[in-house]
Amino acid sequence: MNNIIYIELNNWFSGRDYPINSNLTRFVELHKFSDNEWCKENKLCVLCGNIDMSVNWCISAPQDWVINNCPEILTDEKYKYKVLMYYKEQEIVEEKEKAYSDFVKHEDEYGDVTGKFGWKFLKYTPNNFGVTYTDEEE
Repeated sequence: MNNIIYIELNNWFSGRDYPINSNLTRFVELHKFSDNEWCKENKLCVLCGNIDMSVNWCISAPQDWVINNCPEILTDEKYKYKVLMYYKEQEIVEEKEKAYSDFVKHEDEYGDVTGKFGWKFLKYTPNNFGVTYTDEEE
């Protein structure tokens, strides 16, 4: 079996919560990781749910799929993005930098992979292909 890559994405802020200049950008913007049939066709195991007004995805994907669709996520290559803020009626633009690999999660000593919101990634098995929805209250 292929090595499994665990990727966590959220659709809230481009750059911060999902990478820019990547196929992943397009997949997030089109909500492909919420599309059960698409995820089954691509043999992805996705845990999906809402965090406030955003959608979060914990994706268990075979390494071959990652190499074919978003190889940059396996590198420490960095990209820049801008954050626009307002403070006392003044517009402030900050330039930030992030590595594509920041979206990859790793197994702990027990073999579990946990996302930033405490969700455990699904094990990569054919029974888990597709989208499984979770409730943020869980």
